[in-house]
Amino acid sequence: MPTQRPSRRKVPLARYANYFEVSHNAFEFLIDFGQFQPEAGAVQLHSRMATGPTHAKLLAAVLHNAVAEFEGEHGVIADLLEEDNPLELIHASLPDFEQRAARARDDAASPPGPIDRPDSSPKKR
Repeated sequence: MPTQRPSRRKVPLARYANYFEVSHNAFEFLIDFGQFQPEAGAVQLHSRMATGPTHAKLLAAVLHNAVAEFEGEHGVIADLLEEDNPLELIHASLPDFEQRAARARDDAASPPGPIDRPDSSPKKR
């Protein structure tokens, strides 16, 4: 009997989002995702999700539960809902965020350097 391989589903490419807009009409919720770019003072939207009201409510419950689990493991997340400009507060808390992000992007784009390996050749005495 042939051995069955486990199915491998492709995982979609992840996109980072630190900006969200939510709107709705009588039939669906629309959630736009983007990145706030402080150097340009602008937001670049990159994805939109449309879902029915029942699934939007389910998503809210799932996200609420995930946040509660995260806080149980890692501590309470700061509540930014009362802030006038929560993104500004986030960026102020990480003064070198943009520089570190730029370095990480540059490092990821550079080809890997030589690997240092211990010399395994026989030593001459």
